Amino acid sequence: MDTTTFEDDAVDPDAKVAKQLGIHIKSLIRWDRRPGLNFPKPLVINGRKYRRRREIQEFLQRAAVAHARTPSNK
Repeated sequence: MDTTTFEDDAVDPDAKVAKQLGIHIKSLIRWDRRPGLNFPKPLVINGRKYRRRREIQEFLQRAAVAHARTPSNK
């Protein structure tokens, strides 16, 4: 039985993703070139790049955990 919902597959254009993350859209292009960063790959639809919301949320959670594990310099 397929339990996928529309929300599970929701996508946002790169411009919206960049705005939500508070970064310049060109940063997404640079992040795409850094495989070690494990940033979600874009979906290209009609020549435009989109990202899955679920994958962005998972990336942010991984980044938050990694940041919390980093010892402070105090």
